[in-house]
Amino acid sequence: MRYFIKPVLIIIAALLLSWLVLRLVPYPELENYRSRAYGFLIYDRNGQVLRAVPSKDGVKRDWVSLKDIPPGALRVFIKAEDSRFYFHPGVDPAAAAGAALRNISAGRTVSGASTITMQLARLVKPERHGFGGKLAEAYDALRIETRLSKKQILELWINGIPFGSNIEGISAITRARFGRNITELDDTRAALIAVIPRRPALYDPAINPEAAVKAAAALAKRCAVAVNKAALEAAAAETALSETDQIDMAKNPFFAPHFTERVSVFYSNGHMGKLPGALPGKVSGKALPLRTTLDLQLQLYAQRRLSEELALLENNRVSNGAILVIDNNSADVLVYAGSRSWFDDSINGKIDGIVTRNQPGSCLKPFLYALALEKGFSANDILPDIPAVFGSGEAYSPSNFNRRFNGPVRFRTALASSLNVPAVHLLERLGVRSFEDSLIEFGFESIAENRGGHGVGLALGNTGVSLEELVRAFSVFPNNGRLKQLRFIIEPEHSGTQAHTEPPQIISAGSAWIISDILSDHASRFTGFGGAPVFATEFKSMFKTGTANQFQHIWALGATSRFTVGVWMGNFSGETVVGKTGSSIPARIAADLLKALEQSYPAAIGKGHHAPAELSLTEICSLSGMSANKVSCSGTIYEWINPQKKPAVCTWHRNPGSAPEYPPEYQAWLKERRRAGDVAPPNGSGYIRLPVEGSVFYFDPALPREAQAIRVETIGFNHDALVYADDVLQGSINHAGVFLLPLRRGLRRIVVEDENGSSAAGIFVR
Repeated sequence: MRYFIKPVLIIIAALLLSWLVLRLVPYPELENYRSRAYGFLIYDRNGQVLRAVPSKDGVKRDWVSLKDIPPGALRVFIKAEDSRFYFHPGVDPAAAAGAALRNISAGRTVSGASTITMQLARLVKPERHGFGGKLAEAYDALRIETRLSKKQILELWINGIPFGSNIEGISAITRARFGRNITELDDTRAALIAVIPRRPALYDPAINPEAAVKAAAALAKRCAVAVNKAALEAAAAETALSETDQIDMAKNPFFAPHFTERVSVFYSNGHMGKLPGALPGKVSGKALPLRTTLDLQLQLYAQRRLSEELALLENNRVSNGAILVIDNNSADVLVYAGSRSWFDDSINGKIDGIVTRNQPGSCLKPFLYALALEKGFSANDILPDIPAVFGSGEAYSPSNFNRRFNGPVRFRTALASSLNVPAVHLLERLGVRSFEDSLIEFGFESIAENRGGHGVGLALGNTGVSLEELVRAFSVFPNNGRLKQLRFIIEPEHSGTQAHTEPPQIISAGSAWIISDILSDHASRFTGFGGAPVFATEFKSMFKTGTANQFQHIWALGATSRFTVGVWMGNFSGETVVGKTGSSIPARIAADLLKALEQSYPAAIGKGHHAPAELSLTEICSLSGMSANKVSCSGTIYEWINPQKKPAVCTWHRNPGSAPEYPPEYQAWLKERRRAGDVAPPNGSGYIRLPVEGSVFYFDPALPREAQAIRVETIGFNHDALVYADDVLQGSINHAGVFLLPLRRGLRRIVVEDENGSSAAGIFVR
């Protein structure tokens, strides 16, 4: 027996030495192959494929783990290529001997003996031909087996099988030919695609279904796979290529293109930390599938509604639009439609309307009123909605959308009805710089880039902001004043728990509650919008719309306690629209989306359903906003007010049944509109309310010069007070204290005098 020990030890030593040589000899090609770039799949939150992103070399190739491949399909591929894969060291001597006998018998090469490991070696180092090439493949196969486990070899091979048509790997071919996820690959379809690598031009069922079915049937018989010809023919029919230019979204998924483009660029470059809400980290060659926050079904519904509304506006030059929807609780992006159609270059469809900056019109007003609440204003405060001139230097005289003035209006009504003059008045009192800083806190990077370059027109949205900025900022109100970072990617289970930080408190919960309550108050909207049935949802919801000058941009923001929706409509070319297109159109889309969201997602108890403890309902006079005088005030309502800021008792209604007494600045508005009521006498002598001293006025080239005038509005003068311009008598004020001064070039010194000796003067016009 001892005579055999030495030979055995020699053999063992030789084998060990051979293994070490095979294992330790450098094999850089294998390492390069293992680290090569793969494409990846982008999924929606429910597991539906949004897009298959090819690898950097343009090949359709994405990585799939063995555990995700159905066992039956995997067995088909193994049996078809290497039935003894798990029992040989990379080279199968029995298969080689059998192939040699068959080839000698046939007088030509009719069978090969390449194992799966040898095929992988050929993929690692291609373009080796002839008998020498086979020996090199065998040698490399042995080297691979010393470095990788059978599972690793099989996984690397099955993800790199070339199927022709610029497709590699079982996952990519399954999707490209059947429009299915790899988890749906059954034995029949596996047999049909397993024959493709042998001769892709002949056996690809999308190109030659008859030959593919015949070859697959032979393979199934040889490998004892239970499939039948009828099933193979039916599966082959699924692979037929489209004869039109229409993209088969199942086989070539390309949903939510602006969203997936944004995500894929960051993911491919390994910069996920720069994508809002995404996970930081470097992406390896085998990119993992991305499960995003998007809801594909809601995305398709939103795109359809956008297209339907835009089709009705084709003659108005409103050719494009964008929609963004987020979940307030998680800040997940649920819908991201950047344009009407990515594929329509005539409307610049590839431009992303979510991040493009346009003038938002009145959509900035909620943030202005929120700042006012933070600075001490209350929802019952009175704001003037009367003709006014703001600013120094060039005069700015805003008017409301309906060209009407409403006199004294409560803070609540001014915001809910989106009145312009009160908003500009509020901004002038708060300061433009203060509002800029507040908007920057709300996340408006566009404002930060131009800080110091805005005027009082900022109250009416005369600056460019993005839909993403607006939606994120608007969600602060249903989120109790907290600003959350939008989330695009759902954290993979394997990555561990991501550290969560409490989002910053931008405004108090009380201010957030009041703004939300105002923007969901149908009664307070009536002054500006009438009945506005588009806002009358079956559930509590808040809305804010906006229209830029010339109607080239129309907006709508809508929210419930759970969701926030933003819609922009217009065009990317900057053309003004034809006719007047109202913001009720995007509001209709927003309302429909909120309804779909409430139906699609389980009802959840939001954080903003109950007023904060620091607020309580207080009965106030509906005209003055002061605490109700229950004897004299003819109309009272309830308002949310901090008890520490409870207003004084109403002084506008002094006696039961008597007309109210307004502050002096409402004199002209009151008398011109023949409203019931008196005006309290001003403190001191009369004065000129309009124009503001130092104002500069310009001729309107669209109107005759003789028809253009400056409104001179006075307070505290008799109705026949005289008006002088540069010491020349022009006429007398009317019963409302108003005089229209013809517009002339040059310096103007205006003087108003009455018979009681009251006088006011100033240099107003240059």
